[in-house]
Amino acid sequence: MARILIVATGGAGGDLPPLAAASLALRDRGHDTIVIGDAAVQRILGPLHIDVDILPPEFDLGPRLAGVVQDSMQATGGDLVRAGPLLQRGMTVWAHEVAQPISLLIDRHRPSAIVTSLFGVEAVDATCPAFPWAVVNSTFYIGPNPPRPVEEDIGPRALPLIQRYAELLEAADLVLHATDQVFDYGFTGVPSRHHYVGPLGIWEPPQQRPAFLDDAGDPWILVSISSQRQDDIKLADAALEALADQPVRVVVTLGPEHEPAELDSPPSNARIEKTISHAAILERAVLLIGHAGHGTVMKALWHGTPMVLIPWGRDQPGVAARAQALGVAEVVPRTDATAATIGAAIKRVMANTAMRRAAAEHSARLRASNPPANAAVLIESLVAVAKSGDRVSG
Repeated sequence: MARILIVATGGAGGDLPPLAAASLALRDRGHDTIVIGDAAVQRILGPLHIDVDILPPEFDLGPRLAGVVQDSMQATGGDLVRAGPLLQRGMTVWAHEVAQPISLLIDRHRPSAIVTSLFGVEAVDATCPAFPWAVVNSTFYIGPNPPRPVEEDIGPRALPLIQRYAELLEAADLVLHATDQVFDYGFTGVPSRHHYVGPLGIWEPPQQRPAFLDDAGDPWILVSISSQRQDDIKLADAALEALADQPVRVVVTLGPEHEPAELDSPPSNARIEKTISHAAILERAVLLIGHAGHGTVMKALWHGTPMVLIPWGRDQPGVAARAQALGVAEVVPRTDATAATIGAAIKRVMANTAMRRAAAEHSARLRASNPPANAAVLIESLVAVAKSGDRVSG
């Protein structure tokens, strides 16, 4: 049995589910897993009887990231390109601050290995860890020589930050990409320390299945916006307007940072939820309409659900492009996202039997895999190398 320290840092966004999936798989294989994270991480993982060392509240990632984004936008008058370097520098400051309590916890636990997320890579690197460490990247491949120019895949505000993380990944002993290699253009040029493990981000904390999903009626459609605020409430408004007179039932998930009152005028065929199991809805849904968050797209692919995607920012342009290339989604550019354009895309996708067939085929392929076990085996190999007295070489 090895002691694995999971540096989760924050519970917001898509970074935590892949780490949680890997952590639970390691625990199931007999290892001692300890998580470092903020209070949001404790709220999510605590009920699963996972030990969480809670970081001091001043290091909470969610509020810090939101503040850095707000400050960078105010300083640049809303210019996304000019805001990018400010965002990157602000997150570097946070990483070096949070590295201090993380370093103390590493010294206390003296793990066999450390596992962190993309948002944790700079913080762990700043501790100069004496133990082997791995990074679980929650989206498509980030690293040298990607299959598509990173400038096309990442929104301009997030681009400098992602480029910084891509550089720092080279310091890690192991990098696990929590996505599907076929989805990622079938890319085969990953460095030797990098591995695809499959969509870990489909993990959700245990939740009771909503009873209303079993009610007889029109087919379900899921409309999802980001769980981290990115001003995409207008996406939900436009989708609801497009679906208002259609013979469907709609579930809208707003995430914890939005309130239902922010929507303009939800139609009678829509249910508005802050958080609810996407997996439970996608088991029944005929369509996903969303912002192209990687985790949500992977869940739709896992369940064989076609998509209409409106990428808003961050890594979402790259996620949407890959889903479209795979033949399971139609993409509406953010600048063209109106009720009319989204409605037209919905009609095309709903009538596209080839897209539905492709989604079902990829679902069957993915369901035959075991991403958490894939990740756990690779992390165990890192521990084995550490016990032999060597570090992993690239």
